Amino acid sequence: MTIRARVDGVTKRYGRQTALQDVTLDVRPFEIVGLIGPNGAGKTTLLRILARLIRPDAGSVTIVSLSRHSDVRYFGGEHTLPPGVRARRWLRMWSAATTSTATNRPMGTLSRGTRHRVGLEAVLSNASPSLLLLDEPWEGLDPDASRWLSNEIVKRRNAGAGVIVSSHRIHDLADVCDRCVFLVAGRLTKESIVADELAGGADRSALLFAAFDRAKRSC
Repeated sequence: MTIRARVDGVTKRYGRQTALQDVTLDVRPFEIVGLIGPNGAGKTTLLRILARLIRPDAGSVTIVSLSRHSDVRYFGGEHTLPPGVRARRWLRMWSAATTSTATNRPMGTLSRGTRHRVGLEAVLSNASPSLLLLDEPWEGLDPDASRWLSNEIVKRRNAGAGVIVSSHRIHDLADVCDRCVFLVAGRLTKESIVADELAGGADRSALLFAAFDRAKRSC
């Protein structure tokens, strides 16, 4: 099940504050797009618009399924999970298999990292989603869970999903992304970097950090 998603000329304001300004971006099947930007750049707003949780003030959002069925899944962080719901019940609601994190305790009593893992396991319970929208998914994870997540994201891409993932953890993005774009002060910069530029044994993280610095200077 594959899908193509696109935002075209999207602008979003909160009162006098402009969160996004004329943003155009597409996500294709079999592709992981990294969304990099400083705090307050508008990354979360962009993902929520793609997830159809909020509406833009201008521009359009197009999600075209290339098959009869589509499955769009969004992860907004452990703070978005209901604290009173037991972890095992939450996973079952998403048709997720029972795992080591599926305790019978309410999620509000779990550690931050465990809550985060439960939320990710639920969203990733479909082995072949059409579109994955992940906001800071590595945040709070220990090294083993971080490695698990990176592997799972690549598996979904290889199964045909389009993936867009925002993160401050450039090292993690460097390991999995096919393309990275930079959002600064609500605008996508002209600076971008693709997998071919990260090949050849170069330090992928260093190249991404350098591109991020150039993107910030361009605004």
